[in-house]
Amino acid sequence: MDKKKFQLAEKLRTYISRYGIKDFTEEHLAKTGLTLTELKENFSSKEEVVETIFTHERVCFEKIFNEYNFDGWNAIDILLLVSNEINERFFDVTPSITMTLAQAYPEIFEKHKNLRADFIYEKIKINIEKGMQQGMYKKDISSEMLARVFIAKLNDIHNPEIYPPEGFTFNTIFTNLIDNLAKTITNEEGKAYYKQRKQLYSILNFR
Repeated sequence: MDKKKFQLAEKLRTYISRYGIKDFTEEHLAKTGLTLTELKENFSSKEEVVETIFTHERVCFEKIFNEYNFDGWNAIDILLLVSNEINERFFDVTPSITMTLAQAYPEIFEKHKNLRADFIYEKIKINIEKGMQQGMYKKDISSEMLARVFIAKLNDIHNPEIYPPEGFTFNTIFTNLIDNLAKTITNEEGKAYYKQRKQLYSILNFR
C-alpha cells in the first residue's frame, strides 16, 4: 500500500467509526481531515476504499511482529508481548468498524479474514513449536491443530451473537483467548513462568 493511501485509510477508519460507510459528505469528511476530491483522486470505488481499510488493518497487525526481533526470546514472553501490543493498538488492529464493513461488503471481508488468519496461524504455530523446544510447552500437543483452534476462536470475536459488543470489550475477549491458549499448551514450568511474567506485564502496563 502506498503511503498516501495508508494515511487516508487511518482517517477513513475514523470517519466510518463515526458516520458509517453509506455516504461520504463534505461536512463529515472535513471533520476527519478528508475531502471528497481527495477520495476521488485516490479511490475508484467504495469497494477499493474498503479493501484499503482492511489492508491497513493487516499491515498494522503485522507491524507488531516486524518491529521486534524475537531471536532468543522465550516463547511465553513473545506471546505476552504480542498480546499486550495488540491490546494497546486495538483501534489499529481490530476496530469496532470491522463488522460494519463485513456486513456491507462480505466478500471483501472474507478475503481479508482469510489473509489475516493465514498470517496469525503461522505465527501461533511457530510460537508453539518454539515453546516445545524450550521446554515450556507440553510435548504431546499438535501445533497445527491448536493454531487452527485459536484462529477459529479469534474469528468468533466478530460474531455479535457470541460476543455482544455491549457486553464484551475486545481487550477482555483477546486476553482470555491468550490465557486459555497458554493454559492448554504450557507444562507446569511454563504455567508458573506465564503467571509470573503476566503479573510483571500487568505492573509495567499499569495506568
